[in-house]
Amino acid sequence: MQKWVGLVSAVAIGFASLALQADETKSYSETYDFAENGNINLGNINGSIEVTGWDKDEIELNYTVRADSADDLENVKVEVKHSKQDLDIEVDISSGGFMNWGGSSGEVSFELKVPRGVSINSIESVNGSINISGVSGEIKAETVNGKIVIDNVANDVKFGTVNGNVKVYVDKLSSSSRLKGDTVNGDIEVYLPENDGFDLKSDTVNGDLSNDFGIEVDEGQYVGADMKGSYKNGGARLKFDTVNGDIDVNKK
Repeated sequence: MQKWVGLVSAVAIGFASLALQADETKSYSETYDFAENGNINLGNINGSIEVTGWDKDEIELNYTVRADSADDLENVKVEVKHSKQDLDIEVDISSGGFMNWGGSSGEVSFELKVPRGVSINSIESVNGSINISGVSGEIKAETVNGKIVIDNVANDVKFGTVNGNVKVYVDKLSSSSRLKGDTVNGDIEVYLPENDGFDLKSDTVNGDLSNDFGIEVDEGQYVGADMKGSYKNGGARLKFDTVNGDIDVNKK
């Protein structure tokens, strides 16, 4: 969580107030053969990211670059490196000053269709939402300003936001499953299968905690609250934290 608090100071000031009135756009579409157990890394600055699992051994990558002017459009660089096993995408917006202050405008919106079994080693954004659905491999997603929605989870998940809500929908938990996430300013909602056991540890500084599984909530004497306990003799390990936000653990 401290990592993301630091990012607010250094990054969000430069980007959070950026409201693009995009006059120029350019779209790209590419398809690659890709392994079912491949690895994906994506780093964005401004713009949404949507990843959907499908039943093909290939990746379909679509992205649109938007900017205020033709010159700014050319300054937005999307570097894509790919092999049968790995896909790495990195966005760079050339700037004229510190953290792009007074530099080029630009945002990139991504839509990817990927084999269901891939691992998302890292998806990161500064300003933009992240939506991931139907991916059964490990998932790590982090953004500074934006919401995160992760659906059809069946493996380990790690997430973090500074300003944004998070929703996670879990299809199946095993004893080896790990779900971990935190927010600074935002709520966390997690939806779990009723028949799978887990061990839960959650706390908040300013927010409410609740669950549908009979786990006790301990309210702090002056501030904060925590929620710790096991369901169905335990199993998967779940840990969620917020500074200013609620945590709700619900039956799916």
